[in-house]
Amino acid sequence: MPANRESSSVGNTPLRALTVREGPPPAGSKRVCGNPSLTVGALREVHPLCMFRRIVFLGACLSIAAAGQPAVQLKQQAEALKARGDAAGALAVIRSAAAADPKSAELEDETGFLLAVLHRGPEAQPHFERAIELEPGFAPAHFHLGVLYWLEKDPTHAIPLLQSAVRLAPAVFDYHLKLGLSFFEVSHYEESVSELKIATQLEPGNAAAWNSLGVSLQQTRAVPEARDAYAKAVELAPKDVRARNSYGFMLVQLRQPEKALEQFRKVLEIDPDNAEAMINIGFTYMQTGEYTKAEEQFRLAIRVDRASAVAHYNLGLALKMQDTLEEAKKEFQETLRLDNGLPEAHYTLGMTVWQLGDFEETATQMQAAVAQRPEYGQAHYLLGSALKQKGDVPGALKALREAARLLPEDPGPSNMIGQILRMQGDLEGSKQAFAEGARIKQKKEAEQSVRLRQKK
Repeated sequence: MPANRESSSVGNTPLRALTVREGPPPAGSKRVCGNPSLTVGALREVHPLCMFRRIVFLGACLSIAAAGQPAVQLKQQAEALKARGDAAGALAVIRSAAAADPKSAELEDETGFLLAVLHRGPEAQPHFERAIELEPGFAPAHFHLGVLYWLEKDPTHAIPLLQSAVRLAPAVFDYHLKLGLSFFEVSHYEESVSELKIATQLEPGNAAAWNSLGVSLQQTRAVPEARDAYAKAVELAPKDVRARNSYGFMLVQLRQPEKALEQFRKVLEIDPDNAEAMINIGFTYMQTGEYTKAEEQFRLAIRVDRASAVAHYNLGLALKMQDTLEEAKKEFQETLRLDNGLPEAHYTLGMTVWQLGDFEETATQMQAAVAQRPEYGQAHYLLGSALKQKGDVPGALKALREAARLLPEDPGPSNMIGQILRMQGDLEGSKQAFAEGARIKQKKEAEQSVRLRQKK
């Protein structure tokens, strides 16, 4: 997955920092997808985001004992084959056991599980469904079928099945973990946090779960809580550089730059070529106004990863803040060459060329920004300003009215609309626009006065 870029700002310029991955696959998970030669130990440690994590093994299947000695012997053979990593051989034996005991939900589920391990998902699905039909309260079948649907990118069917697994077996760590991660993937962050909190309670020593909880909390903007979750992940897994980078970034957000720098430097002690840590160090210096130091870090990151659009973007910001506009412009252009889908980069390039007097290019970049992010109020505002400079009055008014809608606490768009209407001779419209700008300004000043009195 690509890196997740958290946004902050320097002045009016959006700042993007490389923090953690968008999805929270936990550190240390074994990616064995595509490898049918699995040991039992590997099967137990596979994280559900990659493949099915087996909670209930055949050793826990109580109904087999009642099925007669042949089924028991077949089960023992299957366990031996699994121990040797022979999933295909185990599948053949389990099928024989299922034939001997056709009403065993556990054996149907085990058959589906081994088929899924062998990347035969379409064949696995009916076995999970049959297991649920035979025993509706058998949680592992609900869980495995839910994961199968998830791997098929069908959250509509996956999440209810995972919820059923949690309801049927509320004390199983993996069920809560997978459901929490699934909620995260569909941007249901509050629900994700709830499930991941339960997961960390069930297995408080699981660093991956704490890291995933931190990611979800970060999305809910619960920064202190996210910091604490990442701190726990780092305590449990000191060499997990992703968790440590995220922990440091939360410290930056909480205005603790020195503590943040300490974490990022520890990352570099573990991994000297970690571009993410270099970018985060640069981001920290940007927040403290040390732009030359920030520039140095971003250049180091680019030496490690020349294809990092984030590093080039942040280098452009550091240069812009030092008024090195032509160099900044080149970095923003390189950013967009590497990744044209960054509305912030279009916006900041547009702002830079505006300062260089190129209103045509400003309009082009703002149009790209609002096309990618229609609710980007500041981009609509600068687009209207650029079109006004170009003499495109209808286009300017349209952009500025959208900016006024999206930025209800900014008097600027209304005041610029008033200026344009006055130039057109629409005195009544101009008067109304200026009055709206004055109202917004007075409201902001009153709110600021209240805040200042509260601080006293």
